[in-house]
Amino acid sequence: MQFEIKEAFYFDGKAEKIISGAIHYYRVTPGKWAQSLHNLKAMGANTVETYVPWNLHEPKPGVFHFEGIANLPKFIEMASEMGLAVILRPSPYICAEWDFGGLPAWLLTSCSRVRSQDPAYLAAVDRYYKELIPRIAPYQCTRGGNVIMIQVENEYGSYASDQEYLRLNREILIKYGIEVPLFTSDGGWDPLLEAGSMMAEDVLPTANFGSGAQSNFAALARIMEKYNQKKPLMCMEFWDGWFSNWGEPVIRRDPAETATALREILELGSVNFYMFHGGTNFAFWNGANESREDGYKPQVTSYDYDAPLNEYGNPTEKYYAFREVIQDFYPDKIFPEPIISKTTSYGAIDCQRKVSLFETVATVATSEVHDVTKPMEALGQNHGYILYETTQPLIAGDYHFEIVEANDRVQVFHNNQLITTQMNEEIGERFMIPNLATTDQIRVLVENQGRTNYGLYLTSARQSKGIRGGIRQENFFLPQINHYSLPLETDTGIDFSKEWHEKTPAFYQFEWEITEEPQDTFLDMRDLGKGCIFVNGFNVGRYWEIGPYYTLYIPYDLLQKGKNVITVFETEGGEVTSLTFVAEPKIMGEL
Repeated sequence: MQFEIKEAFYFDGKAEKIISGAIHYYRVTPGKWAQSLHNLKAMGANTVETYVPWNLHEPKPGVFHFEGIANLPKFIEMASEMGLAVILRPSPYICAEWDFGGLPAWLLTSCSRVRSQDPAYLAAVDRYYKELIPRIAPYQCTRGGNVIMIQVENEYGSYASDQEYLRLNREILIKYGIEVPLFTSDGGWDPLLEAGSMMAEDVLPTANFGSGAQSNFAALARIMEKYNQKKPLMCMEFWDGWFSNWGEPVIRRDPAETATALREILELGSVNFYMFHGGTNFAFWNGANESREDGYKPQVTSYDYDAPLNEYGNPTEKYYAFREVIQDFYPDKIFPEPIISKTTSYGAIDCQRKVSLFETVATVATSEVHDVTKPMEALGQNHGYILYETTQPLIAGDYHFEIVEANDRVQVFHNNQLITTQMNEEIGERFMIPNLATTDQIRVLVENQGRTNYGLYLTSARQSKGIRGGIRQENFFLPQINHYSLPLETDTGIDFSKEWHEKTPAFYQFEWEITEEPQDTFLDMRDLGKGCIFVNGFNVGRYWEIGPYYTLYIPYDLLQKGKNVITVFETEGGEVTSLTFVAEPKIMGEL
């Protein structure tokens, strides 16, 4: 494949629009990649785009992960087999409603400021690219592959305007073997494009927007005219839906209205659907937004995004509306039929084993005692929970306590009794614990609900999760606190032979048999409180009774013919006696 950028995009010498869709390989299990890519082709697209999350691929400094759901080369190869070109966005920062915008949490303790010229930060970027780029460089179209463009940084004009920093990012990409055309993407407004584009270095600017193609593309044309260049216009993120926050209704966008906006884009330029297939924020990978007006709002597990494909990869009404628009631009092109996968219900299953967290914590967590409380990043932990436990005798009597500088959600226990739950601005409010004995224990379970991925709080101290300040009894901090790190990447180490106590955080385990080839399914979580689910050792993600999603999607390739095991970590103290599978998602306002 030959690819050039002149006044238009040229594929093998022929001017052609890019019609692309975003599929984040890490939000879709590998067994579903083929369906998602085929359906993109069947909608009339010629290209697939994906961000590349640094924190997934380098979970610890110098430790790299490219297996399973992180197997980017395999995803690129599969796209090639489908006849799709690939746009890669391996920016150190990706936003994407992904934890810390894709930046590794360990940067919080190893550099002074991310997305800056800080030498420690740029050295970390360099080390990452030194490992990543040799894995993707062979797939560039300049070497006979299908990767046609690579992005420099991401929406930098919405963050800062340091052109030298952008130049340094570009240099690292080129140093390790990137040869295909580079591009930037920013909001389609003049100041953002001016701050984030690199036209002086011959880097293609693109715009991100959800409507108003004429005005957004006009701004893009103006930045090109300033540098006396005429390049093709492209919407790199056509926001065809939106993400969802806990406790709020799912945001929907009318298919007909969105299709009209798509038609306006294609009349003027090229497009990348953000998202084409949203997928799922597995494990604890969801991000969060934070603003002065709305405060801190973590995103939910489902990243359905009201996209053309739903969370489980099947076409929606919006898909067919887009397909019709694209067909109008290519009336002679024959589109294949989309793949529609089946879903099923496996009925109800009963709990076989249960144990309280406080009884088995020593077998599932590593622990360290420190004279002051430390956030999880200081312990080498990125995600999940951290349990703080007093080790010294307490002063007996009735006393007020407070948790100082903590994020994101705090549960305080006196022995095994829940005293208070605090979130966001509630954290730091004083509470009374009566009848303290010197031998009692105070335990504080803190959940990292997801780091902010966009905006002015990207570098806030609140990105460090756990207790930064301390646990205070009246006017003094309690010393010698035991720290239990609970990243819960898998469900190994749980000792179900130990005791279960009612109204405490606990693990529950279920087993059942599948007699035929597995199919996609959903777990109905409406009778549970809050926590996360493991399916055959894979952390599927969080659930929370406040919705808006009352089910968790279970892809077929997480299941197996024969015995399957589900482990529930329930933090709210309700006993989980059974689980029920259903064949479709249950959503707030759509039941």
